[in-house]
Amino acid sequence: MKTRQVLIIISSIILLSLISFIGKISYESGVSYGEKNAEEIRLKRIKTDFKDSIIPKYVNTKTIFNDTIPFTINGSGRVISSSNINISSEVQGKLISNINLKKGTEFTKGQILFKVKDDDAQLLLIAKKSNFLNLVSNSLADIKIDFSAEFLKWDTFFNSIKVNSPLPVFPSFSSTKEKNFIISRSFLSEYYSIKSDEERLKKYLITAPFNGSIIEAFTDEGAVVNPGSPIVNIIRKGDLEIEIPINPDYISKVKKGYEVILTQDNNQYSGSITRIGDFVNANTQNLSVFAKLVSNNNNLLNGMYLEASIKCDGFENVVKIPRKAVFGNNMIFTVNEDSLLIPKKINVKSMQNNLVLASGIENATILVIEPVINAKDSMKVYPIN
Repeated sequence: MKTRQVLIIISSIILLSLISFIGKISYESGVSYGEKNAEEIRLKRIKTDFKDSIIPKYVNTKTIFNDTIPFTINGSGRVISSSNINISSEVQGKLISNINLKKGTEFTKGQILFKVKDDDAQLLLIAKKSNFLNLVSNSLADIKIDFSAEFLKWDTFFNSIKVNSPLPVFPSFSSTKEKNFIISRSFLSEYYSIKSDEERLKKYLITAPFNGSIIEAFTDEGAVVNPGSPIVNIIRKGDLEIEIPINPDYISKVKKGYEVILTQDNNQYSGSITRIGDFVNANTQNLSVFAKLVSNNNNLLNGMYLEASIKCDGFENVVKIPRKAVFGNNMIFTVNEDSLLIPKKINVKSMQNNLVLASGIENATILVIEPVINAKDSMKVYPIN
């Protein structure tokens, strides 16, 4: 066992010595060759570098000039009705309807949408008017004695009161004494209590405020409703608008009255800006612009999504360059009079599809319009305009 270990150690020493000897010879040979052929190696390197340096680097360029360029904001939005309201009951009772209280039902302005059964309210109002008639009747004799000049006025008022009709106009007072007398008999309080009930009675009957349709029904005929109970959600027919979210950076370019072109598939519609929001959507961080659609857009319906283009004020002193010419968000390459590649920083105003509107570029600048492989500052290039 000891003999085997000794043999292994001796073999390792011989192998290491052999490797060291060969490495030394190789190094001395390399040094010797380098010393004898240094000039030849240097000339080969010069030729290689020179060969690489004369390979022409052609770049596509364009001479650009500042101008006022029209600006279009593109977006999309959902068509909504300009009038969308929930109608609720203001009184309690059984619901009665002359139309089908279902989604999609159309109606015309002034048409009865629904009413709440008002028999009890009608009878209570008649009873109060009867009590009021009795109150006035019992006071007419005193009025004739104490205010003979005003008797005809109050007698006419009394005879004008009909239990099934609204109360007539309350007579005006001719003196403070007359006023005190009438107030002491509770004429005014009873009169306005009845007028209040008459106004309340109108709330039992609901008519359509405009031509439109029902987009949501929350109950049905025969149900008992309470004050505040929602009945239907309705929209105005034909009066549509669209909400378009835009970047807050562009809001200064949008004005009321600007034209909006709307498209869906192969159909095109038009509208104009009517309102500009002054708040930012928390989710999208965009501002909302509202455009009213022209009345002859009969094919548009509430809820449709459209692509929108807003024609805005143009940017002054800007250039239009290809988006692929921009690198690092706001850098471009230009070519100077010595055909050297010069990087330049720009101010990006807007990005539209494959184009960028930018400022901060001098007139007659030669712009490299395509990416350059292995581009370096001050690199010699051959522009192709």
